[in-house]
Amino acid sequence: MKNFLNVGNSVSFFFLFLLILSVIIIFSFDKNVVSPYVSPGDIPKIELNNFTIYQVNNKNLLMKLNARNAKQFDKFEEFYDVLLERLSNNILDTITAPTALKKGDSIFFDNGVNDVRDGYNIYTTKGVYRIDKNIMEGDGFFSIKGNFQDIKGDNIYYDAKNGITKAENIEAKLTPQRKKK
Repeated sequence: MKNFLNVGNSVSFFFLFLLILSVIIIFSFDKNVVSPYVSPGDIPKIELNNFTIYQVNNKNLLMKLNARNAKQFDKFEEFYDVLLERLSNNILDTITAPTALKKGDSIFFDNGVNDVRDGYNIYTTKGVYRIDKNIMEGDGFFSIKGNFQDIKGDNIYYDAKNGITKAENIEAKLTPQRKKK
């Protein structure tokens, strides 16, 4: 019987030791250690994967957005592998980019953006698209390719609403179209 009590005491002491150790470990962690690394703005409110969003009115499809991943934060939205198609004045505008960051009425493309519209293919290594003004501002190299032109340069400014295009260091190869007889 004495041997049984020693075993029982040993088991009780073991579990008592585990309980005390657990309490010490729980209260020894500093609760403020994590907060310097994560702020509330770093946690997305919503995250979507492999999705398509449509914007329609009673007559037409106005916009179609495909993306591999999107995250909505308090002050901005992030998109990855973006394909945006918009119909504006009966012209289809297709924008593709590996990444996009939307803040307010502006979309920032830091890893390049390709905009195909009205027979033209506009590429810039970095750009900002002003949604409300329908303006694309490139920062760095750009190229415009079309049926009869190949234009390269730096820092493009393209105002689709007013038909204004400006750039620096422009090099252009224009091929006149021949009329068919």
